Amino acid sequence: MKKTILVLLWTGLILWFAAPAAAGPSSVTKIGSDVTVAEGVTVQSATAIGGQVTIDGTVRGDAVAIGGSVVLGSTAIVGGNCIAVGGVVVRGRGAEVRGDLIEINSSRLSTAVSTVLTEDWEGWSWVFAVLSLFIFLMIVTIALISVALMPKPFEVIAAGIRVHVFRAFLWGLLAMILVVPLMVLLAVSVVGIVLIPLEVVLVVCAALMGFVAVARLVGRSAFLMIKKPEPRLLRATFWGLLILWMLGWLPYFGPIIKVLATLIGLGGVIVTRFGTHRLDP
Repeated sequence: MKKTILVLLWTGLILWFAAPAAAGPSSVTKIGSDVTVAEGVTVQSATAIGGQVTIDGTVRGDAVAIGGSVVLGSTAIVGGNCIAVGGVVVRGRGAEVRGDLIEINSSRLSTAVSTVLTEDWEGWSWVFAVLSLFIFLMIVTIALISVALMPKPFEVIAAGIRVHVFRAFLWGLLAMILVVPLMVLLAVSVVGIVLIPLEVVLVVCAALMGFVAVARLVGRSAFLMIKKPEPRLLRATFWGLLILWMLGWLPYFGPIIKVLATLIGLGGVIVTRFGTHRLDP
């Protein structure tokens, strides 16, 4: 799995630098067509994006086919790796490869995923780590965009939580307790059933807004603790989210910290009416 991740990252770099690489005299890079290194020809690297790489000569570095296969003739010499993303590596008798033969295709990926999911906690922890990172990046993106577009509500919610943190916690706890009973009550009528998705959306939005407001307070407190000037809203929000995400990995205490931040944030949204009502100190 580690090798697969490294290859995918390497592939991204190839895509990014494809044009500069093609300009190099010692490398061959083509997009949408095949690459052929004839017998007696020496190149630094051979890369085909959307095509096949056929080698009968010498490649000092790597031979890479993205969306195709790598075919090595009997006289082929490859000093690096042979990588086929979406294809296979075919090696003729007598071909010399000093690196690794790596294939990334649908069968390989399905095998890798099934291996991870059938392993013990080590495999599952890898899945959870990737999922947690993805969720974190998604929340950071949504949070920064929201704070940039409408900073005032988040400032009001954060201020309300700062002066009435226990009150915010109680309201958040009460709201979470009443979510399911309210759904049951709504489900007894046709009109109520239509309103259930609206309730879910409101709760999710309120929890996310509150969590971002709590992150803003955490980031602000972190800067003040290290005796730095009070940061701007976006900067404090980013660092607060990063700190909360890292604290969430603590054994035993991590999930508790996340739950408390969510409850306090949700309560802060409720008592400030989604950031439209500023509370008195």
